[in-house]
Amino acid sequence: MSRPTPEQQIQFLIKIQRLLGEGRFVATYKFALLQALADLSVEKGDDSGKALKLTTSDIAEKFIQYYWRQTLPLPVPNIAEAQLSIPILRQNTGQQAAVVNRVAGIREQMNGSLARAKADPRLWKPLVSEVAEVVRVMPLWKLQTIGQEVEDFLYPNTEVGSEIELRPGVAYCLRQFHGLVQDLIQGGWVRFIRSISTNQNLLGETIDLREFLFGSERENLTIYRDFLKDIQSGDCFYCRDPIPGAGDVDHFIPWVKYPVDLGHNFVLAHPRCNNAKRDYLAAESHLGNWFERNNKHFDDMKGFFGDQGIINDLSSSNQVTRWAYEQAENAGAHVWVMGKETRKIGKGYFNWRNLFEQEHFGFEEAADRE
Repeated sequence: MSRPTPEQQIQFLIKIQRLLGEGRFVATYKFALLQALADLSVEKGDDSGKALKLTTSDIAEKFIQYYWRQTLPLPVPNIAEAQLSIPILRQNTGQQAAVVNRVAGIREQMNGSLARAKADPRLWKPLVSEVAEVVRVMPLWKLQTIGQEVEDFLYPNTEVGSEIELRPGVAYCLRQFHGLVQDLIQGGWVRFIRSISTNQNLLGETIDLREFLFGSERENLTIYRDFLKDIQSGDCFYCRDPIPGAGDVDHFIPWVKYPVDLGHNFVLAHPRCNNAKRDYLAAESHLGNWFERNNKHFDDMKGFFGDQGIINDLSSSNQVTRWAYEQAENAGAHVWVMGKETRKIGKGYFNWRNLFEQEHFGFEEAADRE
């Protein structure tokens, strides 16, 4: 199957815009579904242009992940401390969305730890099954309805079953334009939540709703410093010199490129290295060190991040990393080497593809260990 032509890619983006601009929304489920298709295309798809099969269980796990953050109590300054009920944002024009209520209950039961919830099959499997059924009944067969017409450009709208197959070229486009599609989705999601009258009384004009709904929980990153410093033997991940102070917790794949907190993606660096790297991908030599660290300390990282409630699926982290470097190579991007030095990806001593394909860091090995 060949990749979509540039003209087909443009038409795809136009259809995404129409879906978000002209579709009928009574809850945020359609936003979550479209975001799940984009993220799963990154994590399970490739750039061949071929079709991609996904199950409602795959989608349900993403729903739980998105709404897990969004069931945090809203930081509303005018709520009295003595008030027992701290508000959770309404995600439906009527009563609260069922998935939100279910996820909120599990979050409270697990003291906020998504990783611990996933590790408990007696809890996780029924939760995924329940959310998957909501996905199948509610947004799955309604997402592609625009006005009175069904524009099933993403997947055949069969209206039966618990599996879909993204049409040829769809996963490719969602991978290529992930950042753009995500911005469109999140913008629509934010506007929809602000349009709900129940939320308007809480939000006012001061709360950064987008950051609250989708931002990294950066204020919590400091709790990972000691652990990362220990497994890095006290050295900066990038320059390898000792870190005299606390150091900065950095996203190895920058948050701006794929905004999901994955445990294996965290590294500890000197502030000067972190500030110099900014939103660049790191050069291939750093990528090799990242693979080596994650494999060497696999068990310790799984235990620590699991206790902290952070998702730490190494195979998913590797898949996201492969995608990020593929996108950079396709764009002819520069990677960060050290200090102010950058260079075009693939022009150095290392080849990033060899680190995946020849050394077998990542997929089969990580899957076996997990």
